[in-house]
This record gives sequence, C-alpha cells and structure tokens, in this order.
Amino acid sequence: GPHAPAEDKVGTGQKQRLLAEQLEDSKELKEHVGRREEAVGAMVARYLPTEHLQDYQHFVKMKSALIAEQRELEEKIKLGQEQLRCLRESL
Repeated sequence: GPHAPAEDKVGTGQKQRLLAEQLEDSKELKEHVGRREEAVGAMVARYLPTEHLQDYQHFVKMKSALIAEQRELEEKIKLGQEQLRCLRESL
C-alpha cells in the first residue's frame, strides 16, 4: 500500500520488471513455436494426402490440448498436496 516500507516498494518494482520480462520471453517463444508449427505443417502437407493431413492436424491440436490439461492437473495436485500438508501440520 501507500504506507509500505521502501524496501517493499523496491521489491515490488523488481518483481514487476521480472514478470514483464518473463511475459515478453513467453510471447517471443510462442511466436517462435507458431512459426515452427507453420513450417512443419507446410512440409507435412507436401507429403501427406488430405485425409492423413487432417488426421495429423487433429493429432497436433489434441496433443497441445492434452499437454495443457496435464499441466493444469499437475498444478491442482500440487495445490491439493500443499493444502493437505498444511492441514496435517495444523492438527
């Protein structure tokens, strides 16, 4: 808040800069991955018949969705384990 000690304000500023840098890195990585996906997709399209290309595109889309879901579930598991640990310590 406005009455926070000076070191808290400095720490917050550093955290904000770090998060901004991480966000920028993340955007660059996403763009790089997108370009690579397009290049690979174009190459695969040259060699696969249409129905196989559609299967490939579906596979890639599903794989990405499943990886995202896996990460989300792993995060929920970690949170649940942390809550359980805190609960056990409070008993």
